[in-house]
Amino acid sequence: MEITLAQDKAFNAFVYFAEKLRPLYLTKAIKLLYLADEIAIKDSGVPVTWLNYKAWKLGPVPEDIFNQVKYAHNLRKAGVEQSPIDQINVVSAPVHLPEGIVLEAALAFDDSQFSDYEIDILDAVIKNYGSYNAEQLVEILHKEGSLWHNVVSKNNLQQQFELKNNRSDYTIELTDLLDNEFKKSAFEVAYQSYLMQQNLM
Repeated sequence: MEITLAQDKAFNAFVYFAEKLRPLYLTKAIKLLYLADEIAIKDSGVPVTWLNYKAWKLGPVPEDIFNQVKYAHNLRKAGVEQSPIDQINVVSAPVHLPEGIVLEAALAFDDSQFSDYEIDILDAVIKNYGSYNAEQLVEILHKEGSLWHNVVSKNNLQQQFELKNNRSDYTIELTDLLDNEFKKSAFEVAYQSYLMQQNLM
């Protein structure tokens, strides 16, 4: 299974979170990752990971990351010890949370993938949101006026979610947060750089 540059960076961010927040449940990890990208793009015009987030019932979700973690979890449940994700161990939550998935660091955090600024963003997310559980983070990201709320309202997804279809293919556009020309230019320059790095992998 091929790992993109954005995915590799995201799994490394999970390592950072898992080293500081235990236990780290998958849903919480995904919300913290999204918050890091949202905060960074609001502040500088450039996200941390370059992941694409879909509007699902429980908020913004990078579908490719979610699917890879679920795949690794299913392999582990089937007795396959070798994980397709190098950076993290994917383990089942305690018995009272049978559907939960816990992420544990399998490797040390690789700070070469992150600028000092990006690590400051991760630290700010941990400081401001690390004590919240997944349900509380979902509530924060569902607030009226949030990008998730705007996508759900515009496309009438709430009805779909109520019918137990918890996923959608609608993308949350972080670029909607670019509120001045400086941030738009910073985004374009950084995006071209990201594409060049991705092509070199």
